[in-house]
Amino acid sequence: MKNKITLFIVFFLLMIGNTLWAQQILLIGSDSKDQGKRGNADLIMVITVKNKEVKLTSILRDTYVYIKGYGNQKLNAAYRLGGRKLLISTINANFKTKLVSSIVTDFENTAKVIDCFGGITIHIDKGIHQYVNGYIEEQAHIKGVQLLPLTRTGTITLTGDQALAYARVRVPGTNYDDHARVERQKDVTKAVLSFALKNKSIALKNISELWLMIDSDINLGDYIKTFTTFLNKPSLPKSQVFPGDNYYTNERVNGVGLVLRIKDFKKASIALSTMIK
Repeated sequence: MKNKITLFIVFFLLMIGNTLWAQQILLIGSDSKDQGKRGNADLIMVITVKNKEVKLTSILRDTYVYIKGYGNQKLNAAYRLGGRKLLISTINANFKTKLVSSIVTDFENTAKVIDCFGGITIHIDKGIHQYVNGYIEEQAHIKGVQLLPLTRTGTITLTGDQALAYARVRVPGTNYDDHARVERQKDVTKAVLSFALKNKSIALKNISELWLMIDSDINLGDYIKTFTTFLNKPSLPKSQVFPGDNYYTNERVNGVGLVLRIKDFKKASIALSTMIK
């Protein structure tokens, strides 16, 4: 089952702890279609907490890197090939970061979290409508149940599965490519976080249920501590994307597909380290 997005964010933010130093957590959204089997990492995001402030840094999944034991591949393949440990070590090895902790969530739990909050409000433009419904149909087939398609566009409240489908849309060669998908993932993330901030009693009511929906090496104490701290924050966290356009070229690699080839790993490493510190 494919995943995506972001409500994870509610979690990690949550679990990061009230620290006075910078702490980074790698959020991984798995696209596994079969229970018990790893898929690629469709969402790769570093959550930074420093001086009680939060930053979200998305790393583009098509970034072309060296994966130990497997050679040059897209970054998202590292999770499928070796799980969270290989994905973390791959980012650290290629970009000189020092990531240690992580959070993993998937397709089904992402939708459940959004439904716990009663859905989220997103603006859907006419051009993307058909693609969203295509993914909703696929998700319904995977789950073996009927799911509600979108019946109109504009600013509407989406169910968990509808929001998930919206964040999954990726149509190469159109305005809905991988870069745009990252922005949609951020839209969903911000909508979830905004709901939590405006509906603190509901968010706190679901805190233990949210914990059970994720796979993390962060302890429950830090999760609860950070969750409550986040809810007392007046604004949403800063979000950014790596690598920027000036750090890569678009290329097609035989056997791999379209990739983002880093021009200078030293410069890119400095940029990423600065973004997540």
